[in-house]
Amino acid sequence: MSYEVEVGRFLNLPLKKTIDVDLVKPMEAFIKNNNLNKSDEDLMRSVREFDAIRKNATAKALDKHDSSLKVLYQYYDQLSSLNKKMPFCEGVGVNVLFTWKGSLDKKKLTSGTPKLSIANGNFELLCVLYNIAALMTQIGSNSNLKTDDGLKVGAKYFMESAGVFNYVKDHISRVVGNLAVTSDLNPTTLHSFAAIMVAQAQECFYMKAAAMKPKLQAKLAAQVATYYKDAANAIGSGERISSLNQALEQCQLKRIYYECRAEYHEAKALVDGGSYGEAVARLKRIEPPMKILMKSQSKNLVGTDLNAFNTLYNAELKQIEKDNSFIYLDMVPKPDTLSPISGAVVAKAKVFDETEKLSAKFNDMFTALVPLSVHNALEVHDGKKKELVGRQIDRLRESNNLLNGVMSSLNLPAALEDVNSSGGDLPASILEKSRTVCSKGGVETIDQLLKDLPDALERNRQILNESVRVLDLEQTTDTELRQNFGDKWTRKPSSELTAPLRQEAAKYQNIIENAKKADAIVREKYHTNREGIEILGLPEPELKKKIPAAGSLASLKGNPVIVELKMLCEKVETIKAEREVIENELRETKFDMTDIFVQALTSDGAIDENPLSVQHLDRVYQPLIQQVNESTDSQKNLLANIQRASEQFSVLKQQTAGGNQREEMLKKLAAAYDGFQELSSHLTEGGKFYNDLTGLLLKLQTKCSDLVFARKTEKEYLMRDLQQGIIGNASEVADPQVPAHIQEARSVPPARPPPPASAPSAISLSSAPVPAPRAPPATTQAVGPPQIPAHQQAPYAGYPAAQAGAAPAPYSNYPMQTPYPPQPYGYPPQGGYQPQPPQQQYGYPQQQQQQGGQYYPGYPQQQPGYPGQPGQPQQQPGYPGQTQPQQYAAYPQQPGQQQPPPNYQG
Repeated sequence: MSYEVEVGRFLNLPLKKTIDVDLVKPMEAFIKNNNLNKSDEDLMRSVREFDAIRKNATAKALDKHDSSLKVLYQYYDQLSSLNKKMPFCEGVGVNVLFTWKGSLDKKKLTSGTPKLSIANGNFELLCVLYNIAALMTQIGSNSNLKTDDGLKVGAKYFMESAGVFNYVKDHISRVVGNLAVTSDLNPTTLHSFAAIMVAQAQECFYMKAAAMKPKLQAKLAAQVATYYKDAANAIGSGERISSLNQALEQCQLKRIYYECRAEYHEAKALVDGGSYGEAVARLKRIEPPMKILMKSQSKNLVGTDLNAFNTLYNAELKQIEKDNSFIYLDMVPKPDTLSPISGAVVAKAKVFDETEKLSAKFNDMFTALVPLSVHNALEVHDGKKKELVGRQIDRLRESNNLLNGVMSSLNLPAALEDVNSSGGDLPASILEKSRTVCSKGGVETIDQLLKDLPDALERNRQILNESVRVLDLEQTTDTELRQNFGDKWTRKPSSELTAPLRQEAAKYQNIIENAKKADAIVREKYHTNREGIEILGLPEPELKKKIPAAGSLASLKGNPVIVELKMLCEKVETIKAEREVIENELRETKFDMTDIFVQALTSDGAIDENPLSVQHLDRVYQPLIQQVNESTDSQKNLLANIQRASEQFSVLKQQTAGGNQREEMLKKLAAAYDGFQELSSHLTEGGKFYNDLTGLLLKLQTKCSDLVFARKTEKEYLMRDLQQGIIGNASEVADPQVPAHIQEARSVPPARPPPPASAPSAISLSSAPVPAPRAPPATTQAVGPPQIPAHQQAPYAGYPAAQAGAAPAPYSNYPMQTPYPPQPYGYPPQGGYQPQPPQQQYGYPQQQQQQGGQYYPGYPQQQPGYPGQPGQPQQQPGYPGQTQPQQYAAYPQQPGQQQPPPNYQG
């Protein structure tokens, strides 16, 4: 496996490198959050095996062999299948940031190798496909080109790689969006690679046809030249990549070479046909390009057979030209009148089919999972199923509530029970209802259930608010960074990425608001029926005291109205029992749509969920819906008959003292019992609802946290790349241009400065003799700090230029301070070291200006040069061999520093 562009007989393309990532934790989190068989240990084992497959395919070195391709095939097939079931993407999928480095870009010292990071499984698939195609080019180039089988294998891999490069080229833009891709993934670069591979495959077919007729060889060679011309044009018109310069040169040279080959084979075919004149013209036509090839310093890029072909071509030209001159005397046409040689297209890019598996024996590791589109369709279908079942159950309960309300208002069947009892006995129905209320805990149970509702509601609200808060915080951070970095902040905006999560949060917020309203209705109903429920919860003796005694109704026994009314009350109980059965059937009816959705996805490539769900829901639930309709319709007639019979019964009853009070109490207790049953059911379901909602909200919170963590990791990668890019750009900035007037000043020798006017012993520099340098004593050696030449001292910024011998101007804003304490004689004398004169005022040390052995009057003199070290040549005064820097004309002259005399020779 190669990670560099190799140009031999054929072009080898390097593989991309990636950064290792942990797939186990994100995949396990996705499985847990989406209820994908989270308790299946085999599934978790497959997740760990899949992570190992990626490491094996992307982190380990791969040989230039078919076995290495199988490793990449295995990872690609598993990822391609898994990405449909468990999509790797930000937001609603597996949050994994895939980072791939450019394979053609040279590593920079400051910014490193260019790379691209995207949390997208399709980006990972395209990069793996790129490596598959690149490894194919290496295997094809490494095949045995001396055998027919080897050439056939090479052509096969070149054509397959061309098809893969074309596929990556067609899909990379829609995957990366507006992000800047690395050079190897640029569509123009991928187009160049595909063109080169097709040309190399055609070249293999030409080499394989060495024993065929010259006419066919000419056509094959002409097509090779055409393909290499297209490849060279593709490279030249695409992104400028330095590592492809040699590949471009190879394509250009091979185009020339195979044009010559085509003309040669065409000439041989003409000789076989007796057209010696045109054959001579074609051979002469290739003489100039062959000379260019033979003189090229890169002729080895063409191949090792160039020299042999040149010898063969020259020999054939001489022989055919000789035969034509002495025997055939055929007219030689002009080269520009020759017709072009048409090519024979044999090599073509093999179209890559994404639906086919690359592995010969593919075994899906995640057969327990269904494609995500199927999973989503199942979730939508389950929602519709729950809605349908809930709607029918609500119809049954509304009918029961209406029926119970009517029966309670008519005091039935308690009023009928008074006919068969003595005045002080309790109706049997009331006693049964009292026992039921007491067995279920009475008002204490309702109070406890109501007490738990606010806590559950607040808990869910806090979880939801925290989920939205982390999304808002992440979006705020992303917005601020986008404003700071501008167009360089290329990742997807948080507002787009978190839209599905925010929609889910809004849905749960709406559910919580509806639940809050439902809680208020339940509380109001409880307050209405609380007194009756408390009475029903009393022991039987106390309950008997609460209910007024009734008059004797024994005379009404056997009355047809009483008999009919009893029969109607029995029908009411029958209808209630039937409805309980229907409700249980509605809840328990189950059927699996997985196979139906999978079949639709396989046949159509997509799932049209709505018609499929409606069709099968109607088929399964239509009989139960029909039963609900019949039950509600029959209730209308039943209630009408009950009201009629009840009115007749009221007329027949003989009211005794307290009879009305007893009837009102019995009605109240019957209504309280119905309310107790309804409250118990609603509050139990409400508690379960809040617990289930807590689990859903915790999953939402986990999704939000995973997304925020992934975005944080992506942000760190992106910021690091931007910072490295800023450092790299700063290091690559060109040196600032020196202004033109300064360049002109550099080219003009500075004028000799006048002698200081204040020096009493000033002498003219033009007439002063140049003193000979005095060699220091051989036995002495300077000790102490060396004197730095004036031209090497840093100028003092902010100080005005001082004329020689003139006192510097006073400073009004800043008091002058002496940087070092003045000493009367500088440094104490040491062996071989000359005492230094005292420090000058205002902190300017007095120094000797030494220019080529000259000294200026008015300045203390110093021994020229430094004393020689033992075993070293003496240093001449003025530092010979070094160029003295010139003072810019635009800068003020610093105090204590003089311009060198003109025409000074170092």
